[in-house]
Amino acid sequence: MIYRHATPDDGPEMLRLIESHPSSGGMKILYTRRPDAYKSYITECPDAEIILCANEDNRVLAQIVCLPRKVYIDRKAQTVGYVTGLHKENGALINILKMLDIGHSQSTVKHFFCSILDDNKTAHDLLSKRGLIHPICDYTTYLFNPSAFKLSKHNFKFSRAATGDTDRLLAFYSEVGSEYSYFPFFETMDNFAKLTVSDFFILEDSKKVIAACALWNQQAYKQYIALGYKGFYRLALHCNPLLRFLRYPPLPKTSTAANFAYISFMLCRKDSLDVARTFLGELAAAGRGYDFLTVGAVNGDELGKTLNAVKNIKISSKLCVIDYDKNGSAPVYKTPLRFECALL
Repeated sequence: MIYRHATPDDGPEMLRLIESHPSSGGMKILYTRRPDAYKSYITECPDAEIILCANEDNRVLAQIVCLPRKVYIDRKAQTVGYVTGLHKENGALINILKMLDIGHSQSTVKHFFCSILDDNKTAHDLLSKRGLIHPICDYTTYLFNPSAFKLSKHNFKFSRAATGDTDRLLAFYSEVGSEYSYFPFFETMDNFAKLTVSDFFILEDSKKVIAACALWNQQAYKQYIALGYKGFYRLALHCNPLLRFLRYPPLPKTSTAANFAYISFMLCRKDSLDVARTFLGELAAAGRGYDFLTVGAVNGDELGKTLNAVKNIKISSKLCVIDYDKNGSAPVYKTPLRFECALL
């Protein structure tokens, strides 16, 4: 076994490995990074650190990825590493902990975190029993039909951002974003892959911006493809018009990438529930070209309360810090936690 950093030539093999692990159950979903897995990670994060385990024929047997990103931690911008992309070939005897150690020892980052789905008990137990992770919050990802939110009358101005809005958007994200630990730091409005200022939307009163976010379509480098359905889901697929009528997200057609966008970087001044509800109504109307929209929230915060009030599909996970030094406890933060779903 050879443990090493990935190179551009590894893209096809990385993609083969990723696509060998579709989800099981009634809804068989393939998470993939077409057309080139290596380029996909570099597109998402130019500083991506990718560790592979390969055999002598350069067949990739396992991979793990660290994506360094600048976020706010207790009002100060710092770089943390999001550890993701863990895939292992079925039946291969791979030392995953060795891969983690190599990644940690050679990384430019000092602090790391990860997201673990609630139903991925194997990964959770592997890491927690060795004292490597400490949960810091429960997190819910919501998928909802744009028609689930209704437009309401209000006295705010809603608009799509333009180049001339760049400075005030940067000022808004600097002021409001710094109030949340793990909220991404904006150096420019072009910090993120396939996202420009014109993908953002603004809600403002007569004086200032009171809310902002983006509709972020990542299908150019990352996709979710339905391979097939069984049981209830197979029946539901034939009832997509009914699901739309009931305002549930429709199921994607098989062999087709899901047509959706993330509601990303959503912030409201003072975390106002009324403002969030108004803003989501406008965003949903702007996103009617998508089958569904996706947004995430730390359990218990105001955004989650708003989303729980509409029909949706929920995916539960835990956000955890990775404790390579095995200090034995999770850090305590002075500011509320706010993670960007599209970056998990």
